[in-house]
Amino acid sequence: MRDGTPGAAIDVALFRLRRIWARPLRSRKIADPQRPVQLSNVMVVHAVHKLSLDVPEVTVGAVAEQLDVDPSTASRLVNDAIGAGFVEREESEVDARRARLVLSGRGRRVLEVVVHHRRTYLDGLIADWDEPDRETFARLLTRFAEAAMAHPADLVNLDQVIAEAIQEPTTLR
Repeated sequence: MRDGTPGAAIDVALFRLRRIWARPLRSRKIADPQRPVQLSNVMVVHAVHKLSLDVPEVTVGAVAEQLDVDPSTASRLVNDAIGAGFVEREESEVDARRARLVLSGRGRRVLEVVVHHRRTYLDGLIADWDEPDRETFARLLTRFAEAAMAHPADLVNLDQVIAEAIQEPTTLR
């Protein structure tokens, strides 16, 4: 399935980039001593950090929204991050019935080194680009990401289209 549109090129590029980012941290065998952190832990650490900049208390529900996952999935991911020592659960200062999430010292260190590693890698990828190209790429990619956040994909429609495609062969429109 090839069409020469910019959307097709972006789709392929984003799919490839997602695999590149996930590969270094994706799950491996549980007994793998070379795996000090899982991608899901890093996602939770990032979510707790970002949310802590915007809201007075970070909750599992807020993490679920930030990661765009079900609350039960967020609860499991947060519990894994707590078990790994990256996040801590503290008493809420607002509501005694709930807990707030904060990064542990270990979580802050993981966030710092992961962000530094990614940014160093990205700087290396574009090191031979001239400065105007780097600035244009950063501006356009940021603009693209903001548009994607402002107008998320219609997954209900996608589910319906997939269900129809499974029932009978059809050509894409």
